[in-house]
This record gives sequence, structure tokens and C-alpha cells, in this order.
Amino acid sequence: MKVMQAKVTSKGQITLPKALRRSLGIMEGDQVEFSMEAPAQAKLRKLSAAGSSAGVLKCLAKDKPLSVEAMDQAIRESAGKRARAERNR
Repeated sequence: MKVMQAKVTSKGQITLPKALRRSLGIMEGDQVEFSMEAPAQAKLRKLSAAGSSAGVLKCLAKDKPLSVEAMDQAIRESAGKRARAERNR
């Protein structure tokens, strides 16, 4: 088991080490889940998205239908963000 460390900020935030993010496939905007395994032990896992573009479209829809062009644009933007995040890792 490889041990990695991170520092907690005054706001309670941490930066996950790059090797851990890469290993779990975590990219900017991904959701993670923490669970308590035992006292003083926590488990971290990446949450699976329902679909690669489903979340993007849901936040854009806001109770009104989207055109196919708007959906295509949202998918392109999301794919571009993921590609840039992957290059920066």
C-alpha cells in the first residue's frame, strides 16, 4: 500500500495528491464520496456519473427544453474541459 499525505487548510480543504487523482481517474468537477470505516479511518471513492454528458445537460436545462444544437455545444464544452484537465495532470 502506497502512503500519500496532504495538508488541511484553515477552511478544511485538502488537495488530493496527483498520483491518487490519476489512480482513481478523478478530474476537475468530479464528485467523490467519503465514508467512515472505523474511528479515525476514512475511505474515499470517485462517484460514477450517470452519463458523461447527463450532468451538463441537466444543469443547462433549467425546466425548459434544449435544442439539439445546444446539447451538442454543451457536450463539446464538457469534453473540452475534461481534455484540458487531463492534459494538466
